[in-house]
Amino acid sequence: DLGEIHQIAVVTSTGSALVVSGRAIRSIKRRRCKGLLQIAALRSRCKQGSRRQKKLARARRTLSRRTRCQARDLRHKGLRAAVNFCVQEGVGSLYVGNPDGVRRRNCGAVHNGRMARWQYGLDLKLLEHKAGMAGISFASGTERGTSSHCPICQNPQRPTGRNFTCRRCGACVHRDVMGAVNQHRIGFGQPVPLPKG
Repeated sequence: DLGEIHQIAVVTSTGSALVVSGRAIRSIKRRRCKGLLQIAALRSRCKQGSRRQKKLARARRTLSRRTRCQARDLRHKGLRAAVNFCVQEGVGSLYVGNPDGVRRRNCGAVHNGRMARWQYGLDLKLLEHKAGMAGISFASGTERGTSSHCPICQNPQRPTGRNFTCRRCGACVHRDVMGAVNQHRIGFGQPVPLPKG
């Protein structure tokens, strides 16, 4: 299960789970946006073609390049950790939901900005490459409803916070792990045991 707060959550058929945080990547992107906003404010007061304006343009390019490299490094490390976990657990096939529908939903300016900066397409491409290098078959498809249905009783419920607690059966699980468990049902047609801890 790909995510914006947590980069990826992986659940195996034996019930083992791994959650890789993506907060550092999100923090880097937020810092870049703030820095570019400050530079734009300074450039707006500069004379066109002045040395000051050119210096600020160089600073903008440097900031963009540095943060892009930092985010790319963290992205590779997170996806590599997920693939290494799959190899360690003896996983032969990997199914990843495509979160395109989440990104297209209009939920306000702040949320829409976060979704616009979320590079899930790059995550899918890199994950497919790394899985192929490890000898793991890769498939991607829909993830509709995986974050709003209980993995035990399939009761639909709007999640709040990072943990999901079902009102019907009382099952409590991390929200991203729940999405990965439900995606296993979509990708392979069979339920998996709910990870504990």
